[in-house]
Amino acid sequence: AMPGKEHRKRKTGKKAEKRKNAEDKKKGITDEDKKHQNPRAFSFNSAGAGKAARARTAERDQSRLHNPMLEKSSDEPPPFVVLIQGPPGVGKSTLIRCLVKHYTKHNLSDVLGPITVVAGKRRRVTFVECPSDLCGMMDAAKYADLVLLMIDGSFGFEMETFEFLNMLQVHGFPKVMGVLTHLDSFKEQSKLKKTKKKLKARFWTEVYDGAKLFYLSGLQHGRYLNREVLNLARFISITKSRPLAWRIAHPYLLADRFEDLTQPELVRQQPKCDREVVLYGWLRGSNLKPLSRIHMAGVGDFTVKELEALDDPCPMPGSGGAKLKRRTLNEKERLLYAPMADVGGLLYDKDAVYIDIPDWK
Repeated sequence: AMPGKEHRKRKTGKKAEKRKNAEDKKKGITDEDKKHQNPRAFSFNSAGAGKAARARTAERDQSRLHNPMLEKSSDEPPPFVVLIQGPPGVGKSTLIRCLVKHYTKHNLSDVLGPITVVAGKRRRVTFVECPSDLCGMMDAAKYADLVLLMIDGSFGFEMETFEFLNMLQVHGFPKVMGVLTHLDSFKEQSKLKKTKKKLKARFWTEVYDGAKLFYLSGLQHGRYLNREVLNLARFISITKSRPLAWRIAHPYLLADRFEDLTQPELVRQQPKCDREVVLYGWLRGSNLKPLSRIHMAGVGDFTVKELEALDDPCPMPGSGGAKLKRRTLNEKERLLYAPMADVGGLLYDKDAVYIDIPDWK
């Protein structure tokens, strides 16, 4: 015979209420005492506690507020720079490919250089993969508007992540969001839940309480799941970053591509001769003047010989003056500009547009 279940006392109903009243009577608790014992119905027992709680709330609200800062941006602001950082093999290139596919419906073969996409009616985003070497990380911390810190969920935080966070603090600390990958390696759901909780607590300790952390559960046909990429892309499209004071006061440029205009014969004769290089990119911060001195990260100080404004290679929808009444973009407006990755085979020069046709066509 099967053993019977043990008797469980009723917690609601007339019998339970009668039993509870009898127990309270034994303890000498009256109805008047019960009113004062409900902590949720009455806020504070003492005026001092109430005053301290109000002061704490006011201080917390005030700490969120900043002095208003004027950003001198034009009608068409330069693209929002999103830097993807993480240790080797964590899935940086895969994430960029998935985000580009989401925004432009374009399959990117190689992730090389800055990749600019139109993310909305008034928003362009440039994705940059952060180099793994220390000097490259230091340079990347200077220009990033939003940083996606990629963390291997099966391994945890690595040294590169902590080093890069220190660099970000030195350079003004732009907005940071975390992305947790390789979560498909967990077989047990309870272990996955514990790991998520532990990594989230550590991430909040390193960045700030309440920092956004996204979870990419695994790969499907070599890509992350569409719903998870959509959630991340939506946050990237609407996120706002507080402009950093140093960047507003100084002009700086993230080069999308460069050309060496030095005569090939001269280079052949003297490999270490002075070169003439043209850099293309969106100017950010304040205005840049001709013949001014600039610093190229990792190279040195130079004088700008010539400066010219070119047509926008990746214009925003309705940039000609006509306002868009639609909420969504059509296929023609979902532009992609990645000159180093040779997407589309188009190259914009000062006086011409080059179309690259492969040999097999």
